[in-house]
Amino acid sequence: MKPLFEQDHYEVLEIPRDAGPDGIERAYRLILSTYAEDSLATYSMVRGADSAAIRERVETAYRVLSDAQARRSYDSSLGGGRPAPAGEFEETPEIAVEARRAHSGPFDDLDEAGEYDGARLRRARLRRGLDFEEIAVRTKVNSSYLAFLEEERFADLPPRVYVRGFVMAFAACLGLDSTVVAASYMRRYDAERPRQRRRFSRGT
Repeated sequence: MKPLFEQDHYEVLEIPRDAGPDGIERAYRLILSTYAEDSLATYSMVRGADSAAIRERVETAYRVLSDAQARRSYDSSLGGGRPAPAGEFEETPEIAVEARRAHSGPFDDLDEAGEYDGARLRRARLRRGLDFEEIAVRTKVNSSYLAFLEEERFADLPPRVYVRGFVMAFAACLGLDSTVVAASYMRRYDAERPRQRRRFSRGT
C-alpha cells in the first residue's frame, strides 16, 4: 500500500474514481470518525500528530472531490479521465476551461486578470492537484499557514516578513513567478491586515 501522502484523493477516501457525491460523503464521514481524536480504534496504532495529519489529508481530499469544478480539474491532472455518474456534473464552458488549464504550462495562471489573492492561489493549487501537506513538505511552510494564505486569514499569520516568504515559497512550488505573486499578494495583505486586526481586537 502506498504511503498516505503518495495516495491520490480517491485512494485516501478509499473510493472508486466514478464515485458519486453520496459515496464521497459516506467515505469521508467514515474515515474521519475512524481517526477522530477520541477514537479508541486507532488510539494504540496512530499517535496524535499522525492522526491529525491523516485527518487533514482526508479533509483536503474531501474538499476537492466534493466540489464539482475542483474535482473536474483534479481528475484532468491525474490523466485518463473518469466515468462520471449520469447526471452528476453538467459540462459548462467554465469547467472545460479549468480542465484544459490543468494541462497547461506552469505560468498560464499569469494570464488571469487581476491581483493574486487567496482564491487565485487556491485555483492554481487545485489545477496542479496538490494538497497542503505536499506543499508543506516541499516548502517547509506549515500547512495551517498555507491554508490561512488561501483563506486570507491575515490576523492569524505571523509578521509580514514571514508572510512574504511563505507566499514566495508557495508560488514557487506552484510553478508561478514568486516575485510577481508576492508583490501582488502583499499589496492585498497590507490593505486588509489592519482591518482584520481591528475587528479581532474588538472581539467581532
